[in-house]
Amino acid sequence: MYEFYDSVSYLMKPARKFAHILRSGLGSNPQAMDSCIGRFVEGLSDMYERSTRYVQKPEFNIDQVNVDGEDVNVYQTTVLKKPFCNLVRFTKENQQHEPKVLIIAPVSGHFATLLRDTVKRMAPRHEVYITDWISLRDVPLSAGSFTLDEYLSYLIDFLHKIGPNTHVMAVCQPAVQVMALGAVMESAEDPCMPATLIPMGGPIDPRVKKTQVNELAESYPLSWFEKNFLTHVPQGHIGAGRRVYPGFVQLTAFINMNPDAHYRAHIQYLEDKILNNKAGMEKHVAFYDEYLSVLDMDDVYYLETIEKIFQTYELPRNVMKYKGQTVDLGSIRRCALLTLEGEKDDISAPGQTFAAHGLCKNLSADMQEHYLQPGVGHYGVFSGSKWRSKVAPVVEAFIRKFDREIGSYYSKK
Repeated sequence: MYEFYDSVSYLMKPARKFAHILRSGLGSNPQAMDSCIGRFVEGLSDMYERSTRYVQKPEFNIDQVNVDGEDVNVYQTTVLKKPFCNLVRFTKENQQHEPKVLIIAPVSGHFATLLRDTVKRMAPRHEVYITDWISLRDVPLSAGSFTLDEYLSYLIDFLHKIGPNTHVMAVCQPAVQVMALGAVMESAEDPCMPATLIPMGGPIDPRVKKTQVNELAESYPLSWFEKNFLTHVPQGHIGAGRRVYPGFVQLTAFINMNPDAHYRAHIQYLEDKILNNKAGMEKHVAFYDEYLSVLDMDDVYYLETIEKIFQTYELPRNVMKYKGQTVDLGSIRRCALLTLEGEKDDISAPGQTFAAHGLCKNLSADMQEHYLQPGVGHYGVFSGSKWRSKVAPVVEAFIRKFDREIGSYYSKK
């Protein structure tokens, strides 16, 4: 499958080159760009080139953030490198003492840069870190396999690197891992356990309200997913020989979940080209440059995720294990919990994340909050205008309330 994908991409290279030349020629011709036909053809060429190329991992490109009306420089550094993931920190110029936030990006097809808006909104008032996952096609076989246990071990290592009193946000799929993280570190009385757990639109208990994603996972045995979706990375990549769930397969699944929306988006892009609506064009290009860049997942991790999260529901049934020890969310007593959901989320439906509260049966009620954002889908929980104006202020207030150095809650304990 992967070899076929690489071969098709290679065979399309001349056509992409022609589209690039045509687009560049028209774009540099004022007369052509003054006509609707010229802009339409240039738009078609651009759309073809962008949608058929191999998209490299994007950059975060967060150079400045606005703090109290003033633009402040931001510096991105990698503070810990591991075979499957790097821990990246965003530091402001003249960084003040502020709450530390670790954002756990999902390993579900897209790179961590999909959370660029999440990082940029949190950066003005926080010291922000993020898990920057590496595509398995770029990890040599010698690094071994990436499993759910390895995932959790990575998060523990990252918290040890950042230090105590860190607030942990998990977007989508790692909502399960962040809850397990809290339980494991609380049980071990780890001094670096999270101050707060903030799962956002994740499948903590998919049984609550099932979506198309959940129904697909339940409809077939694990062997069906293994047979139909796993393949080996071909020669020419660092991870040659690895068995993976390819990013391009996941991207196809994403698109097939709502093909009409993508069709309308591209038609709108062509209309914006004809009308010379630069704002609309820039928005489309920025979104799809990110959306079309995907990573490959480890085969073991992929199958474990389907089985343990979406088929046997190990976490809500209190049978999930980490290194042989049962993960019991009832052990969480000192990690405050804020769950966030989108009213129209069709990937992790409302209720799936909220279920965490019922599982944390020994966490006091005054340390638990839930927020449902009306009118947004899955991505609106962590990206876009509603995230910036509605959801993020809730997160910020919660973090300050339970920060052990800044907030009022622990100072009174």
